[in-house]
Amino acid sequence: MSQTISHSQVSPPPPSLPPPPSPVTDINESIKEAPMFLTSNRTVSYWWSCMSPALRTALACIIVGVASIHGPDTVRRHVTFPAFSYVVSIMLVGEATLGDALHGTMSAIYGTVLGIIPAMITLYFVKAVGIPIATTTATVFVMAFVVSWTRPSDSIAKRIALGQTVLIFATNFGHDEVVDQGRVRGSIMKPAHVAASTVLGVAAAILALVFPYPRLALNEVSQKKKLYIEMAMERIGVLVDGFCAENTSSMAVFISQAKSYGAASTKLLHHIKTKQEKVQWEKAPFGLSQPQTGIGMTRDGLQSIEMPLKGMEIALASTNSVPIKSFSMQQDLESNLSILRDQMCLKLLKSNCCHDQKLPSNKTFQNVITTLVQNPCDMSTLFFLFCMRLLLKKPLSTMPADRSKEKVAPTTIEPGSDSFSDEPNLVPRGKNKPKFSFKVPKQRIIASLKCSLALSLAVLFGMLFSKDDSFWSGLTVAITFTPQRESTFTLANLRAQGTLLGSIYGVFGSYISEHLMELRFLVLLPLIIFTGFLRNSRMYGQAGSIAATLSALFLLGRRNYGSPIQFTITRLCETFIGLSCSTFVELVLQPTRASTLAKEQLCQSLKTLRECIDSMEGEKKLREQVGVLKKCITEANSEPNLWFLPFNTNYFQNLHESLSKMVDIMYFIGKGLENISLDCNGVEQPLTEEMKEIINGDIEKFKRVACASIKCLEMVCSSNNSRPHDIEIGIVEEGLSEFGSLSEIHEQFKKVEMEIMENFGMEGLSYWEIKVEIVLSVGSIGFCLGELMKEIKKMEKGVTALIQWENPGRNVNLNEIYCKLRGRKV
Repeated sequence: MSQTISHSQVSPPPPSLPPPPSPVTDINESIKEAPMFLTSNRTVSYWWSCMSPALRTALACIIVGVASIHGPDTVRRHVTFPAFSYVVSIMLVGEATLGDALHGTMSAIYGTVLGIIPAMITLYFVKAVGIPIATTTATVFVMAFVVSWTRPSDSIAKRIALGQTVLIFATNFGHDEVVDQGRVRGSIMKPAHVAASTVLGVAAAILALVFPYPRLALNEVSQKKKLYIEMAMERIGVLVDGFCAENTSSMAVFISQAKSYGAASTKLLHHIKTKQEKVQWEKAPFGLSQPQTGIGMTRDGLQSIEMPLKGMEIALASTNSVPIKSFSMQQDLESNLSILRDQMCLKLLKSNCCHDQKLPSNKTFQNVITTLVQNPCDMSTLFFLFCMRLLLKKPLSTMPADRSKEKVAPTTIEPGSDSFSDEPNLVPRGKNKPKFSFKVPKQRIIASLKCSLALSLAVLFGMLFSKDDSFWSGLTVAITFTPQRESTFTLANLRAQGTLLGSIYGVFGSYISEHLMELRFLVLLPLIIFTGFLRNSRMYGQAGSIAATLSALFLLGRRNYGSPIQFTITRLCETFIGLSCSTFVELVLQPTRASTLAKEQLCQSLKTLRECIDSMEGEKKLREQVGVLKKCITEANSEPNLWFLPFNTNYFQNLHESLSKMVDIMYFIGKGLENISLDCNGVEQPLTEEMKEIINGDIEKFKRVACASIKCLEMVCSSNNSRPHDIEIGIVEEGLSEFGSLSEIHEQFKKVEMEIMENFGMEGLSYWEIKVEIVLSVGSIGFCLGELMKEIKKMEKGVTALIQWENPGRNVNLNEIYCKLRGRKV
């Protein structure tokens, strides 16, 4: 190759070529001005992302400690539970922004109302202290059930309410000063003290997030989006370089680099999505507004950038040869692709002015398509150019979502099976209104029972072990409450390790600063910073780091609790009681293992995939199902095997990767069908009736065979889950053996492309653009169908290997286990 395109920056066109149109003349200067120090800043960014939350957490803890120990008499008299103030402050700070803190403040207010008012009413009818253990346990059970049952399902509010319930009812044995205060005063003072402790924690969290400058979610979202745009520009350069690589080894290097950028981009998008939800909390009270910077500054806009880049990566990874070597006019094609690359980067840099101004890409794409006409290429090249075209077009966020069933033209296909039909499901007004029902969701009942049983059992056994420190076991359950299913053993293990680490550090810190409370806050600082880094580690995670911080704070941030060693031993035992109760209740009420859920979710994902292919829509629903499958696999990988068969993570991860790729492919199929329909309205149709019949017929053939094969895999997995040792009861639909004949689909699509290309002329720019869209869309659909075939075959091998691993003594062959189950079903 005469010239080498650098992947580290966007290079100018070759000197021998005429300069591109004026809007792109200064693109290289604009790109050079953009910060491209992604690799060098990665370490600094990671350190700051860990240090900043840790320092703010330390500031919040110092505020609580100073107020509860050295504050005015009024504050110290009412804040009688400083440990809970630490809990609330850490619960709200963490990695939060000001928007998170404001949302947490509202949650704390709601949780306080939810926990304090029922407790005051209850204490009015019973003695404020000296309640029997059985009565306390029953009261905590009822209160916990009511708190967990209420809506909305705000975890922070419910954790605060449950913690307040434990402190009010499980600390009666240490507060004899309220015995003789009367029924009304006795029912008010302790809840008031708990509420005051909660307010102190909330105030400390807000001050820590505001001082010395507010940590705004708005700023973080803008910075992450800017970083994503820069990374997207780097990915574009790498992908184009991979397309123009001289050999397969160089192309493999570019593909590997593009995958690294893709993984980092996925994390950025997840962070943006998480913080975007808190931006509204900052806009409402302060009137902040986000700068309008175009396509990159909206969630849909970012997605319209990410998906074409994924498609370009899929196109490169699917080819076995260097794409550009198949063209005779190689240098001209490289030059045109370089210009297209510059135009895509220009659009990302100045996306705010690209919504209304058309980039001069028509001439360039005309040159590329002319080269394709003279040099027939494979469909991966057309798909690569199709994704480039998506980036250069108007933002996809403005297009209607999920309109994949568009009508090309009347054909011989029956109305019910036309994959291009656009017949909306019109529902009469008033028919889609939800009906009131007294039916209670089962999962809601289980979540409430799980919370109330775990909390009441923890309080019961905590009182039996130590009356004075019984609330620690209940508090352990309360602050870790979640209505969703979680990795019980894994989180309990992480919290136990974190509690042990923080307790040991707290004991040593207590002896170092035994007579000087001010020194204890300095001793706490190294641990808080260290646990800030532990949040991102696999060994401790967020659960373990929070447990370590709280355990040290309970020792170093308070006083008048007796011997540090004795207190540590007692609290470790109480914590063990709380974790054991949570684990026991989880196993009793939700005994299904995560590995079983992963297998069931795999079947559900296959079912959704079959429905998605059959209707050529529903990509969003399929993406959600595949996301749930990933969570199940992660949980199953972390749970202990005990006496069960080990969970084979590798097989399930391979199946998940295939499903994830198929989700992306379904997105591009929908866009291809959408473009064929939208770009032909009001203009002469480039597709002849014969072409339409070929496209519709091939899609219907693919749908019939693919759905049959996926149905086979679905039922094989389902029957294998119910009877894991009887692989004779499998099923393979008739379409599985027909997959070899589907290779004809590519030939049919190539025939359509060639017929359109042969009639290429300069009838007019608008008509030429439509022909470009038709050629690229038809080629992309054909390519995507072929990729779906490959992934389905790969999943067949994966399911076969998984069943073979579970049944090593048998020879598993999906094609030989069809008749028995079908005969039984008939």
